[in-house]
Amino acid sequence: MPITNEERREHLEKFGLTSLDTTHTADYRKALEEVAFFWDDPHGFVMHTLSGERLVTNTEQLDALIEHLEGYRAMLPEPPKWMSEK
Repeated sequence: MPITNEERREHLEKFGLTSLDTTHTADYRKALEEVAFFWDDPHGFVMHTLSGERLVTNTEQLDALIEHLEGYRAMLPEPPKWMSEK
């Protein structure tokens, strides 16, 4: 069953992330540490927190995911100074 917009909103609010567009990088890092997006299950697999899906089950898959995510870098804007850690 698809995740509803209400479930998405509740999930973000649970971690204090009402809008990623205005989330400071330090707060985003904190959300990552608090497993807002990903967590590792007892087998070491990387799981998607909201859906419960397995995303990565071995190191080669992790490398492939990181490479894929790096491809988005050129499409993303730099954060405004007030959101940045730099």
